[in-house]
Amino acid sequence: MATKLGARFDRLSIAAGVSNIGDGVTGAAFPLLVASLTRDPLLVAAATLIGRLPWLLFALISGALVDRMDRKRVMVITNVLRALGIGLMAWGVATDRIELFAIYVVAFGLGVAETFFDTSAEALVPRLVDVDDLPPANGRLQALEWVGSAFAGPPLGALLFAVFAALPFFVDAASFAIAAFFILLIPGSYRSERVIDTSVREDIAAGLKWLWNQRVVRTLALMAGVTNLFTFGIIAVFVLYAQDILGVSDVGYGVLLATLGVGGLLGAVIGPRLVLSVGSGNTIRLTLVAQIVLTALFGFTSNVYVVGALLLLYGLLITAWNIVAVSLRQGLTPDEIRGRVAGASRLLAWGAQPLGALLGGLVASAFGLRAPFFVASIAFVIATALVWSIISNETIEDARAQTPVG
Repeated sequence: MATKLGARFDRLSIAAGVSNIGDGVTGAAFPLLVASLTRDPLLVAAATLIGRLPWLLFALISGALVDRMDRKRVMVITNVLRALGIGLMAWGVATDRIELFAIYVVAFGLGVAETFFDTSAEALVPRLVDVDDLPPANGRLQALEWVGSAFAGPPLGALLFAVFAALPFFVDAASFAIAAFFILLIPGSYRSERVIDTSVREDIAAGLKWLWNQRVVRTLALMAGVTNLFTFGIIAVFVLYAQDILGVSDVGYGVLLATLGVGGLLGAVIGPRLVLSVGSGNTIRLTLVAQIVLTALFGFTSNVYVVGALLLLYGLLITAWNIVAVSLRQGLTPDEIRGRVAGASRLLAWGAQPLGALLGGLVASAFGLRAPFFVASIAFVIATALVWSIISNETIEDARAQTPVG
């Protein structure tokens, strides 16, 4: 559907919608596949850890390279590579030749491609829409992500897995190929206009320096890292929590994840309006307080319906956070350095994910499947107290005034 955001952004939206459905299908099927091969929490968590590890290893490099290349072309190539990778894994599942090691290899490869794709996408969006339209643009992308990856995709993925284990992976491979086609249809070149007279190492250093000197963007990246560290400790063992404590079936697990998608969709609609109503700083503060409460409640309950409601609220607050944080980072960062700042920020934010998966597996193995929720809630209390005075409507407006972006 065409909007004031423009036809170019609409094509990116279509690509995102298709790809996110595929991600949601695999997002439910992937842990089910691993859990069908092992019940060891550490080995289950390892699949998540390895898939997120590239953000720790390659985020800075991908950011520097993205600022040297055509961002649209990078997105097309990485989607084609992801289609091939997940397609090969689907063939292995179909022929009953898949093993944990092969799953780990594919997860790592997909993660490497993701570092290039997501960094390019974040840098591309401000070239497609005006700076004032970043919140609604990111809101639409968040809505598509949640509808596909957490609402429509997971139940479909769990159902397809129950019918034939390889089906969800074939669907995901096709979604990457279709998304690559629609991105290719976006007209124009999207290479940074800066003159490249520095080394990759110097580019990385410049990105890190800019991020460190921009207090608001730096704090949001650090806080995202803390949140992801402990949230992925939960995600890594959530399939076991759902099956062993809540007692859900494979299909029930997919339906449960869909409630997270409903919340995310609501957050995509409410988030931009919340920002307009109470301001970016107050929106961030609200999400910080909410996640403290919600993670604690997860640990106390064994009721699947209560967990569904909590997942809905969690999806809402995560989306509101993402809309604010990403829009601020895009709006405050000059185009010639957007890839590097996005890469450095995601290193802090997403590089914590594999460490969180390892932490979650260790905590769950030692203290039970409820323990990661309580550990996360305590950590969020401490982190929120530390950043409360740094993130406010006033500090964000000061950052906008001091960091003009042409």
